[in-house]
Amino acid sequence: KLQLDAEKPRLKYFSMDSLGHSQFRINPLLNIQGSETRKYISKIKRKSISYYNGSGKMHVPVWKITCGEKKITMRTQWEEGEKSKPFQITFSQELNHSTILGTMAGDKQIKFPCVMHLPGMGTFRIYCNNADITAFYDAECWVLNNNTIRKVEKPFITISLPAADARHPDIIYSFESVAIFPETDAMKNNPVFDGFKRNFINIFQLNPRRRSLANNSASDTCAFTLFLYAEMARRTPQLVKGLTAMDLVRNTLDRYLNGMFGYGQVGCGHWHSDYNSSDSAPSLIISACYYILETKDYNWAGKNYEGIRQWAVKMIKTDKNNDGIIEYGYSGNANSWDSYKRPANWWDTIGFGHDDAYSNALAYHAATQLAKVAAVLNKKRDSTYFASFAEKLRGNYYKNFYNPASRLLAGWRSKDGKLHDYYFIFVNSVAICYGLLDEDQGKAIMNRLLKKMKKVGYTNFKLGLPGNLIPIRKDDYTDFNRRFGYNNFQVYENGGATGCFAYFTIKALYLLNMRKEADMILYPMLQSFKNGDFQGNCPGSKMTKDWKTWNGECWGYEGFLVDNYLALLAVLDIE
Repeated sequence: KLQLDAEKPRLKYFSMDSLGHSQFRINPLLNIQGSETRKYISKIKRKSISYYNGSGKMHVPVWKITCGEKKITMRTQWEEGEKSKPFQITFSQELNHSTILGTMAGDKQIKFPCVMHLPGMGTFRIYCNNADITAFYDAECWVLNNNTIRKVEKPFITISLPAADARHPDIIYSFESVAIFPETDAMKNNPVFDGFKRNFINIFQLNPRRRSLANNSASDTCAFTLFLYAEMARRTPQLVKGLTAMDLVRNTLDRYLNGMFGYGQVGCGHWHSDYNSSDSAPSLIISACYYILETKDYNWAGKNYEGIRQWAVKMIKTDKNNDGIIEYGYSGNANSWDSYKRPANWWDTIGFGHDDAYSNALAYHAATQLAKVAAVLNKKRDSTYFASFAEKLRGNYYKNFYNPASRLLAGWRSKDGKLHDYYFIFVNSVAICYGLLDEDQGKAIMNRLLKKMKKVGYTNFKLGLPGNLIPIRKDDYTDFNRRFGYNNFQVYENGGATGCFAYFTIKALYLLNMRKEADMILYPMLQSFKNGDFQGNCPGSKMTKDWKTWNGECWGYEGFLVDNYLALLAVLDIE
């Protein structure tokens, strides 16, 4: 559904529903009053509008927009005279966390073909008839200044399509409406899966200023989340001809291999630690291995193997006592945090330190995948080395992290030897998914967690899952701000409900043939994805929906956190 300005080339209303259900409730355009004073003459027909230079000198339209049921065409032509301005589309990020997906050609320049994705609404594939043309792409939400983060007044995402000029006198841009998702028999003609179809590629958000995948198009790049995107990319259909989700992963890997630092790594300005997080290297290694093994791009693999190998070598070297368990530089001891320095992993307000069960599960998976890659590249010594490390890690994992008191895996073992166990759902689930427990161990643990969920009263799976089921003690919390969960159970990472990491729990249950229990979590979440309940602000609140208390009160701040959408991958395990 489009509405175009009759006086100048500008969209006034823009909405879409790639499933064809005519859901056009939201107009996410950001109304920016520009300095455009040029006069145009417009000619309006039933399905098109043409804009001519107001001087009357032009015999062809500066812009002609033609609409079809599933297609929009924008043609721009040039004649001698005044240079025409680009056609700009700007979205309000507060209304929809839109993104453009493609290959960056330089600073804020993106190549065609590319993809415009509006979470919860749909997707356009965008083509250009001239291979030399690139679009301007930018996004902004947060500004970091002297370690202080503030939100800009009008967060935006914008794409600007160049107008024709003397070098390119006739340019045609084509927008093709599509829904990109892998279809299975279970979802055919079943509206339960509408949220899955509209949101399957939500996890892919390209930050134009960092030229890499990020929390959203105007937020952080995080080294420790790339493997989540790669997990989804393995099952994602081609985005547009010449561009896959794995290409986005590769392009982001290239940025890291060429020296970019993401959150979780020393060198990133707002990562407050003397050490790389324990899950950063495993995440990057897993992502690189998935790319190589899925695409069989051995040329890229050969060029970048040494960089990937060095990530692994440095990761293994953190095993200071040679027990096969990688270690974080901070002790993880109770009362060792200062509200500034960061702990060992993604859950960056909880005091994971020293031997971290979650990061070690990722390290095991990273080492096993890299052993496969090394074998494919005929690096037999490396393959043996990484496989041996993985086996050593697996051999010591369960006994190092199993807590007989709870009969679960604890979150971490601190340097003083103590286990820190808060019924971490995600820790136990990831360990099962990546093969660190046998079936009997896995079933016993999942039954124990489900029983505990029922006991503590967590039953509303529309909200996703909490990371932990009992409160984190103050002496094990790293951020002393109640807004981020300090001494404030069910807020943010201290037991807050989120879609983040729920995938691993659902996946673990399917792997253990606990289908009823998996469905019990997944199907309510699918309803929430359909309703858009993991993105945007709660009504009447400045807090956002990516984190909630168990009664649904919002405590998020990103507005759109892509990690929530990995849970959609579990749909492919139903069959």
